[in-house]
Amino acid sequence: MVAYNIDIISEKLIDVVIRRAVGFKIRNFKIKASSSAFEQIVLRAIESTSKYLVNKSGMQLYCNICGKGPYTRKGMYLHLLRTHKYEIKNMIKEDLRELELAS
Repeated sequence: MVAYNIDIISEKLIDVVIRRAVGFKIRNFKIKASSSAFEQIVLRAIESTSKYLVNKSGMQLYCNICGKGPYTRKGMYLHLLRTHKYEIKNMIKEDLRELELAS
């Protein structure tokens, strides 16, 4: 992944990861990569990061980063985007680096 800038990629994946974590549909998301191995790394990073962000207790959503809640899906989306955007970006970068080294 040396040819790709992890910082730029993680910035573009923030909204996708938050939408995945909350359960929203992901619109207009396509990975344009030269190798399918890189696509798999990005998809695994999206999955692993999004699973960590939200704690679902019944029908209520709680933030796994700060513990605040309960939120509706839309409220959770806005909370994560406005409050934890840069923390999520760093999580994505970390996951991308770990998955790159593992492959």
